[in-house]
Amino acid sequence: MSTVGVASGEGGLDRTGHGVDTHGIDTHGVDTDGAVRAAADSVRAAADSVRAGDDSARVADGAVPPPSSPLMSSTPLARILRRFERFGPRRLFGSVRVRLTFAVSMIFAGALVLASIGMVRQIEAALVNDVHDRSDTLARTLGQMVANGQINALTAQDISQLTSGLSNSIDQELLQEGLSNSFVYVRGAGASQVSQGTSILDRIKQAVTDEEIPLMGKVLPTRIDEDQYVVSQVSVDTELGNVVLSVASPLAQVKRTVDEVRGALSFAVPSLVGAVAIMAWMMTGRALRPVQAITNRAREISATTLDQRVPVPQTDDEIGQLACTMNAMLNRLEDASESQKRFISDASHELRSPVASIRLQLETALMRPESTDWEAVGRTVLAEDQRLSSLVDNLLALARLEEGQRRHHSEVDVDELIHDQLARPRRVPIDRSGVLAGRVYGVRDELMSVVRNLIDNGERHAQSRMRVSLVTRGPWVRIAVEDDGPGVAIELREKVFERFARLEEARSRDAGGAGIGLALTKRIVETHNGHIFITDSDLGGAAFIVELPSADLDLDFDT
Repeated sequence: MSTVGVASGEGGLDRTGHGVDTHGIDTHGVDTDGAVRAAADSVRAAADSVRAGDDSARVADGAVPPPSSPLMSSTPLARILRRFERFGPRRLFGSVRVRLTFAVSMIFAGALVLASIGMVRQIEAALVNDVHDRSDTLARTLGQMVANGQINALTAQDISQLTSGLSNSIDQELLQEGLSNSFVYVRGAGASQVSQGTSILDRIKQAVTDEEIPLMGKVLPTRIDEDQYVVSQVSVDTELGNVVLSVASPLAQVKRTVDEVRGALSFAVPSLVGAVAIMAWMMTGRALRPVQAITNRAREISATTLDQRVPVPQTDDEIGQLACTMNAMLNRLEDASESQKRFISDASHELRSPVASIRLQLETALMRPESTDWEAVGRTVLAEDQRLSSLVDNLLALARLEEGQRRHHSEVDVDELIHDQLARPRRVPIDRSGVLAGRVYGVRDELMSVVRNLIDNGERHAQSRMRVSLVTRGPWVRIAVEDDGPGVAIELREKVFERFARLEEARSRDAGGAGIGLALTKRIVETHNGHIFITDSDLGGAAFIVELPSADLDLDFDT
């Protein structure tokens, strides 16, 4: 790592780090301004040098210098840091594919390492047990031969003679192999008859006599000359006394075999983990390919291209369900967008009609002010203003309902609301004999709007008479507003409650309509857990029926 040093001279430093000669300036002469400028340059240069030195110290200490530092502009460290930031762990592990591959690889690697450790230990234990069994067999064979007087001395030359006297070929093979690889030590009162000879290895004496070595059937690894041995011993009674034979069998071959197994596993385990990682990477990439396709298509969809849909994979899995859910959401968004566009267009048209009518009346009146019936103009303008005000009020009320703001609920006498509305002058007579007592739990102003809109709608379409009734039937309070007008066709009875619905001329909105009153009425009824529908009236026209829960019921209302 390079460091940045600061060089100082007798005359100070300029901004570039070069020395500034101040000896030639006469401080008592007229060149004082030059001296001041030189001193200022020296101070600025010293400050820059100190900042550079601080950055160097931070880099030397392993800290990252600030981005504005010269060290962070074009040095190799800056480039490395920028690359690390681009491909760092946080950015890298932000991918689901990388996380899944890493998790699968680590789980498989951990399981494989544990299995390898267990296998090596099992192999080592099996090999050690085999050596111990051979050592026990050799000790028993030699003990039997000593007890029978077949051995007077254990020398290397006597091995063939010992084995030739055995009747069992398996015992011959075991004894030859055991004596060729193992050490034998004899001790006890009768050891003199079998312990003569130079082939009995004195170097195992210290190893087997310094410890309490158990008799046959025990495996006791003992280190002799830096090697590992399994020692087995047997006690034999002879004519001269008791003799203990100790047989030490080496574990060198076991160690070599275990080392070979470890070496093979050290190559096989990383190879298998790498293969599993590659397979996991490919499988997760294939599984997440539909997600990438959905993501790419979702990026292309905007407010002007809501007709597009994300691709649905052929597989019936969670990704397919996600794609279907997103397409269903896009369908709802497209429908809402189209509905909003129609609403804005229709609202603009409805607002434009009364405004245009008012403007036309006033312009016509102003063209002939002397002959204009200003009273008639005023009545016309007032009617259009009322129509405009009603439309604006309904729009605001509907907007408040759509916002879902919490409203104050209380017990409301619906019969009082009906009588208040029927007290106003009406164009046609209205039969109110069927209005009985009825109480609901809701928002009074909103329920007043429901009653007003239903009665006003019936009055607009009635030819000569109307009928309003209110009854309580079980848990429901039923409001019915009937007229003798043209009625509503069955196929159009749901469309009537849409905002600015376009019907046939016989039941279309006349000059007194607002185009949104019935839509607002339906929305209010629904927020009060009620329902509204249209049937045929025996008067010859339509009957608008509203059913609301009685105040005696304990219901939760939409807010």
